[in-house]
Amino acid sequence: MKGMIPSLLLMLSLSGAGQSLDPMVMLDAKTRPARIKTDALAEYAALPAARRHLIETAIEVSWQSPWLPYLAGGANPTAGGFDCSGAMYFVMRKAGIDPPRSSGAQMEWLRKNGRLHVVSGEAGDLKHASFAALKPGDLLFWAVTGPAGAVRVHHVAMYLGTEKKDGRPVMIDSTDGRSYRGQKANGYGVHDFRVPKAESASKLIGYGTPPGIGVE
Repeated sequence: MKGMIPSLLLMLSLSGAGQSLDPMVMLDAKTRPARIKTDALAEYAALPAARRHLIETAIEVSWQSPWLPYLAGGANPTAGGFDCSGAMYFVMRKAGIDPPRSSGAQMEWLRKNGRLHVVSGEAGDLKHASFAALKPGDLLFWAVTGPAGAVRVHHVAMYLGTEKKDGRPVMIDSTDGRSYRGQKANGYGVHDFRVPKAESASKLIGYGTPPGIGVE
């Protein structure tokens, strides 16, 4: 990821201009991520209370700050921004959950608690059977494989569900370069959720519900 804010991927080995898009989704600057309201999400109202609270907390954080750009090592708005795992760490703690700090450790946390669903390398879109258990509020994990075959997690986000108006899958995370409806952005906010193309070095490898949230 490259951009106006110096960024550093958290590579942790698993082995060791002001535009309103609609009343609910807004972009405030060319590079600021989109923000969304919970009532724009199709599944939100029917979710259990704990999932609604987690998603509401994640969304509130994006509205409560003027702008939180991607910042390596950032895990609190007072630092001036978030990195990917720092954003999830802050949001989950604000929602009353006690997660590890890094993306790799967050994925391992899910695995140890029996919450991790592995995504097949054959999955080309969200219709694949690998995503049958995916629910709003779940954490999403991307990884790359090194020359020696070591898998390293480098990104984490939270799945928000789909938008009412057109069924678009969306997530919330801190990133420098992902996009929403064709507009790339920098920082913490809403982005399109897509399965990476087959030729991409970065793969979506797993997802799951954070411990502390019930699995229905």
